[in-house]
Amino acid sequence: MGQIANYRQPMVTAAGIFLGFLLNFGTAWVAEAFTKHIVRDIIVGTSTIACITLLMVVLYRMLNMRYPPEKAETYYQRTLRLFLLAISLPFVSFILIVIHRLVKHGMPDA
Repeated sequence: MGQIANYRQPMVTAAGIFLGFLLNFGTAWVAEAFTKHIVRDIIVGTSTIACITLLMVVLYRMLNMRYPPEKAETYYQRTLRLFLLAISLPFVSFILIVIHRLVKHGMPDA
């Protein structure tokens, strides 16, 4: 526990805050989801579900007290990678939506 104690609280706090924002976004988004922009909503929905799932796994791993102490660094590194993947998903989905819109509608005239 001693080796990851310094990293534990900040990661739990960050994951909780990000999860809160994501759940707040999801409740507002789901009211109009899959009505007009099917491709966009599939991308958003998939990334939101994956992000929430990964953040829950990260929270479990950070709050879990039964990890092998001799492998604490490896345990934390994997948890950190999962966290970075989770918070990257919404940004990647945003980029995919922008690319889709550019392909579908073309570049706007300036």
